[in-house]
Amino acid sequence: MSNQLHKALKITAVAVSDVFSPLLMATYAMIVALWLTPMRLLPTDVRAWSTVGVFLITGVIPAALVALLMRMGHVSDASISDRRQRAVPFAFTVFCYLGAAFFIGALHAPAWMVRFLGGAAVVAAVELFVSFAWKISAHTAGVGGLAALVFWLANRGALVADGMTLISVAVMLTGIVAWARLFLHRHTVLQTLAGACLGFGVILSALAL
Repeated sequence: MSNQLHKALKITAVAVSDVFSPLLMATYAMIVALWLTPMRLLPTDVRAWSTVGVFLITGVIPAALVALLMRMGHVSDASISDRRQRAVPFAFTVFCYLGAAFFIGALHAPAWMVRFLGGAAVVAAVELFVSFAWKISAHTAGVGGLAALVFWLANRGALVADGMTLISVAVMLTGIVAWARLFLHRHTVLQTLAGACLGFGVILSALAL
């Protein structure tokens, strides 16, 4: 592989990791729920503010904590590559997901949306405990959870777009994210697979309750 090609692939892998950061998955889930289901008929400002609220709670606030921990020297990089540094940010993320679930519940969102965010909190909690001994992929867990949401909605006929197409896109994105994490040597194949299975299994179970 030429240096130029390797550099281009590395840039792509970093971009994929950033765009599909675990901290953005809840926001993407809100977009799917509010723009690709019959809830798209809700007023635009209601959908927008709901999405922004979840983005702030599950994206901006945890990212600010990671930035603070990096500044204090407790975390080496934004991706928290060292599993031993995951305890505080992952525990905080659990509470952020629970806060987001309370937030959209207070907005009288459907129960399945609350269960999705509750399931995300469970995923983060499992990642936290697993990380004491093993570096499971939070990236593939996040995109796996998003794939579970798309699958569940499609299975219920609740998507306004073609369900099989969206499921295919979700599966493809999971594979792309797994490739990016492997290319950057952040995880092994087993760690990425375990993350995807964790996210998909827990979120699908939460939605099916």
